[in-house]
Amino acid sequence: MKKMTDPVLSVRLPKELDVRLARAAKNLDLSKNDISRHAIRAAVAAIESYEYRVQLPLDMAVKPRVLPGSR
Repeated sequence: MKKMTDPVLSVRLPKELDVRLARAAKNLDLSKNDISRHAIRAAVAAIESYEYRVQLPLDMAVKPRVLPGSR
């Protein structure tokens, strides 16, 4: 029996974006794959939340992180 795996997505990135992604991954101690997967998940959620009425490219922002006891 064949093991079920997650679908694979291949994306071509401009060199400059790949370098930035690699730097972010290194600084966050994550893989480029981890960052890409989370970014795609956030983009799809945003698109769905606006009922597919969006303008590309998406303009996304990161929520500030609230640390325990900092309020």
